[in-house]
Parts: sequence; structure tokens; C-alpha cells
Amino acid sequence: MSRFLHSWAQQQQGRYRLRRGLNFAQKGNYHGAIQSLTAALSCHAQPTQILLQRGLIYLQQALYDEARADFDQAIALDPDQAAAYGHRGLVRYQLGDEAGALSDWATSLRLNPNDATVRYNRGLVMAQHGQHQAALEDFNIAVAQNPLLAEAYLHRGKVRERLGDKVGAIQDWEIALCNDLRLSEAQQLLVQTQNQADSLNLQDQLQDLLPAGLTITTEQEGTRLTLTLHRPVGTPVNYFQLPNALRDRLVELQLPEVRRFRLIAQAGDSSLSEWDQTYGIYDKAPCPSPHWRDAVATTLLLFPPFGVLALVLAAQVKPAYHRGDYPIAARASKAVRKLCLSSGAIMGVMLFGLASYGVYTYVEGEYPNPAAKTAMTKSSATSEKPL
Repeated sequence: MSRFLHSWAQQQQGRYRLRRGLNFAQKGNYHGAIQSLTAALSCHAQPTQILLQRGLIYLQQALYDEARADFDQAIALDPDQAAAYGHRGLVRYQLGDEAGALSDWATSLRLNPNDATVRYNRGLVMAQHGQHQAALEDFNIAVAQNPLLAEAYLHRGKVRERLGDKVGAIQDWEIALCNDLRLSEAQQLLVQTQNQADSLNLQDQLQDLLPAGLTITTEQEGTRLTLTLHRPVGTPVNYFQLPNALRDRLVELQLPEVRRFRLIAQAGDSSLSEWDQTYGIYDKAPCPSPHWRDAVATTLLLFPPFGVLALVLAAQVKPAYHRGDYPIAARASKAVRKLCLSSGAIMGVMLFGLASYGVYTYVEGEYPNPAAKTAMTKSSATSEKPL
């Protein structure tokens, strides 16, 4: 009986020291955590669990030799311990033993094929070696087992981009940010991808202005847009008319923050520029109309709520234009015009409703419903009969 009580007391003491060590680790007191876990080894019923926890603490402190020793001992005690192989594989990779790491991860996945962390770690190595399909398979399983593993979405997005799946890459980077807003790399990749898409769209918008055979690339640098024109030798270009055509198209597009464009032209395979000039996009653009007459005579009289807003916007058109902010002036002018059209439409609907109601009232007064009159007569006659 006393032996049983002694054994039970030791087990309880081991559990207490394990919990104490884990609490120390959560608070960042790694020295206290290691001391408590080391003391728990002599009395805990499952020493493998203690070794795994202590090895992880060593790993967090980059004490790779100590961590590997704990994981080696855990595997010796329990050769089927999948987590021990997974952790030792990471230690081996940090020590430069990539082959040993892949071997440990293969053993870990044989014992536990759905370990998200091991799949993620091996996927990173596969991606580094250009084995994108194998990396994609590991990342797929990793996010399926742990949908909150933001880094797995980040790197799966990179693999998808290299495999040509840009839509899937963007989706992965968005999910990565949803899971962890601190992933600045995912945010940078999203911005870069969006800028590339905008650049390609802008190139398509400008391409139809060029003679056949010429191509153009775009790059935005702050408030300046650089347009690089590639001309085959023997294809003529009028460099005095083309900038005006490009300017007119850019005025229509009203790119955010862009105020100037630089036109660089190169011929054939030459790296020298035959044309390099910078132009103001809105320098020659006329001031947009404030639509004062429409705002006062139409909007304010027909529908005053819209009319007041239209007058406020109309007053912003010329000041914005004179301070060089053409896009704001153009947007204010368009807004005034839309308010004028909307107030006219609203007044038209109101007039139509009033006219319809007037016609209905007139018809009812002049031509009452015969069926209703007959029904009323019958009802009156019935009520006058004696019971």
C-alpha cells in the first residue's frame, strides 16, 4: 500500500512540475521552464512527453544540439513518436543537414500523414528546390489540417504564382492576411500583383494609339508615369503628335496620383533612347464645366436636396482646376451633371404619379363602377326586408 501511495505521489509531482514548466515557458521564463521539466523527468509517468516539451524550448532558444539530444532520446524511448521525428527534422535542417531533415519528416508523415507543421516545413524545402508540384501538395494538406496556418497560405500563393495560377495566388495571400495581418510580405505581394495587373491594363488602353508593330510598357513612380516605346527599325513615329494622343487618353483615364508622364522611345535592339521627354498630363486640359445653369435652373428648382449638393460641388470645380488638381475638378463636374439628371428623373416620376392619380380620380367620379353600384343596391334591398 505504501509503495502504491509513493508511486502515486511521484506521478502527481511529475504532473505538477510539467504544468509548472509549461507555465514558465508561456511567460518567457525558459530557464525556469527547463529546470522544472528536468526535475519532472525523474518522476513523470511519460518521460517522452517531457523530452518533447523541453526539446521545443531548446529549439525556441536556437540551442539545437540540446534540442536534438532530447528528440533523439524521445525517439529511443518511443520509435513511433511522430512528433519527435518532425521536431528533430527541423533541428537537422537548422544545422544544415537537409537530407537528414527530409528523412525525419518522411518518417513523421508515415506515422502521421496529416501533420500540418511537418507538411508546411517540407513544402518550404520543396519550393526552394523548384519542386513546385510537390510543395503544392504539402501546402494543400497543411492548410486543410490547419486552416489558420497563415504562413502556409503565403508560401502556397508563391508556388501557385510560379505555376501560373495568379488568381489562386491572390486568394491565398488574401487568406494569409485575414489570418495574420502582420504578414507584411503577403501585403507586399498583393500590392505588387495589383500594380502589375493595372500596368497590363493600362498598356492595353494605350496600345491602340500606336502604329502597327510598336509596343509600349508602363511603370508608375510616384506621381510620374514612365511610358517606354519600342519601335522596330524602319517603322516611322511622329514624336510631336503621339505625346498629345497619349496625354488625351491619360486625361480620360484619370489615373490616381499620376500628374506627369515620361515618354522614352527606343529603336530595334539599341539601348540608347531616341526620344526622352516628360509632359504634364493636365497642362493643356481645359477646365471642366461647373454646370452652374443646370445646378440652379434645374436641380435646385426641381429637387432642392440635390440642388444644394450640386451647388456645393459646382463651386469646387474651378478652384480645384486652378490649383492643378484636374481629376478632382473633373469628378466634381461629373457629379453635378449626374445630380441634375437624377433630379430631373425624380421630378418626372413624381409628376407622372400625380397625373396618374388625377386621371384615376376623374374616371372614378365620372364613370363609377357599375358592379359596385349593383352590389350596393342589392345589399340595401336585402337589409330592408323584414325578418
